[in-house]
Amino acid sequence: MRRAKRRPERSAKIAQTRQVKTYAETLGFGYNIPPEPEFVAIYFDQQGCGDQAESFYRHYQKERWKTITGAAIRNWKVLAAEWIFDHRQFLKRQARLSKYQSII
Repeated sequence: MRRAKRRPERSAKIAQTRQVKTYAETLGFGYNIPPEPEFVAIYFDQQGCGDQAESFYRHYQKERWKTITGAAIRNWKVLAAEWIFDHRQFLKRQARLSKYQSII
């Protein structure tokens, strides 16, 4: 006689997933919107652009944490990475142009 396989209950697995998501939200992994200003400052400081944290936070606070199309932002760290990239590109361009302006 064969024994029936024991399968884990599906509801237990769903409960674990929900618990992990809640834990991630409380630690500032980027999914809680709006984020805590301290988490934003820490992230920008880790990326080497601590001076841009406040302007990033104020800008998206003014936009109510929505995209241009009006959709809610899901992960603020993606936006922060784009903000930092754009800022670094701006600084590179500014340095490049200032060298040429001094020649003229």
